[in-house]
Amino acid sequence: MNCETTRYARQMLVLGPLAQERIRESSALVVGAGALGCSCLPYLVGAGVGKVTVCDGDRVEASNLHRQVLFAEDDIGRNKAEAAASRLQAMNSGVAVFAMPRHCMYDDWTSDLIENHSIVVDCSDNIGTRYLLNDACFLAGKVLVSAAALGTEGSLTRWGKNGGPCYRCVIHRPSPLEARRRCTDQGVLGPVPGVLGALQALDVLRYVSKHDGVMNKMHIFDGTGLKPFGLPTRRPTCELCGDAQLIQSLQDSKLWARGQGLCVDLDETQCNFGNLLPSKPVSLHFANEITVLDLKKIIDTAASLTLVDVRDPAQFAICKLQSAISLPLRQIIETPGCAMSFLREKTTLDSPIYVLCRRGIDSRTATAELLKLGYTNACSVVGGLDAWRSSIDPQFPSY
Repeated sequence: MNCETTRYARQMLVLGPLAQERIRESSALVVGAGALGCSCLPYLVGAGVGKVTVCDGDRVEASNLHRQVLFAEDDIGRNKAEAAASRLQAMNSGVAVFAMPRHCMYDDWTSDLIENHSIVVDCSDNIGTRYLLNDACFLAGKVLVSAAALGTEGSLTRWGKNGGPCYRCVIHRPSPLEARRRCTDQGVLGPVPGVLGALQALDVLRYVSKHDGVMNKMHIFDGTGLKPFGLPTRRPTCELCGDAQLIQSLQDSKLWARGQGLCVDLDETQCNFGNLLPSKPVSLHFANEITVLDLKKIIDTAASLTLVDVRDPAQFAICKLQSAISLPLRQIIETPGCAMSFLREKTTLDSPIYVLCRRGIDSRTATAELLKLGYTNACSVVGGLDAWRSSIDPQFPSY
């Protein structure tokens, strides 16, 4: 699980650890390894969907390469499902990737394939397959995420498990024109299916992680009609484009950013994460700092202790020391009264409080704030959880 925490940390910060477990336990059948599939599949595999099956009977052609970004020139002539699966498995060994080198047809094989997956993703490029998957998923009670792209336009729809409406409710029967419309004849601009395929992956992740239950909504994408938003007029006092133009070089820009506490160097320990830190590092008395080695001794010998973790709740949910309690830095700064009420239930003003964060930066700020509130025995853990992992427990999750 530790390596999973490291790998999926950025999405776990958004969705949470429970959602990641749901993603890992899910399975997706992706029908079509063309432009939509080549965009959708890497995000599903990258996100850690437990099982991904790629179904496509076509072979890679030179005309595919401008938009089907999973394939290279040496893939020409290979079956798309097999070529895609090979590339995808190399991306993430923790996901079971299967290739089905054939087209979906009206047979028991297709029905069984759909039954064995949590969700079906229609990345096909013909209307006949759309009707087939619509019908098969409806009958099997499976959610279907469908997209289509042609020229500079596209659409995205999530069809519900049962009860309707379904694809047939929108398009009762294909017109002669619709039945013939394919990108081989009409053309397509590569980034259009790229956008739609990525949106399909996003919709799948939202559904399997139970972060969105909206069904039967169609979203239209027009690559030539993105809505522009008006910008404000030039500000005469702007530091860059204003009348005085105080910033005339990148060095000026760097100095300005540093003055705002922004990250302008490679050393991210100087960054102002969340705009909560002051532009100058917080200075603490040596008596209000403690190393992870000393903290380990205290944890091992003390009958009880107050170890306050000031990271955001999402980070705290990913990993924590067993004895830690959560009190986010933002709460200490913005609602000190609530923070004091919380601490009064855990400890007294004259009892030691050990303050911990990810790198030992936020904990310094939090300790300084607690000292102002009267907690004179507050101590910041130098180096935070990163130092704990490097000096105490190499198996502690990194994210």
